[in-house]
Amino acid sequence: MDAEREARIAEVAVRARPVWAEPRDSGVLQEFLKEIGCDGVDAVMVTRQVVGCSLGEAQEMFLTAPCRAAELAAHDAFMEALERSQGDA
Repeated sequence: MDAEREARIAEVAVRARPVWAEPRDSGVLQEFLKEIGCDGVDAVMVTRQVVGCSLGEAQEMFLTAPCRAAELAAHDAFMEALERSQGDA
């Protein structure tokens, strides 16, 4: 990851910590990140920093948040296509 992206993720993490601190609700955190335009891998990396969890746990928080339903659907479709392509090999 380049320095500019790392700095952007760190800045968003600072803004997101108070959102996480009060209710400690991953759905609320993801809603905040979505509202400020932090999506995808960046949102997972911010979640990891703010919550202090593993990459897998951060990805799960991202994909299971109600506001991330479209991202979960895209992820599931990609995984299904990947599995189908593996069966064709």
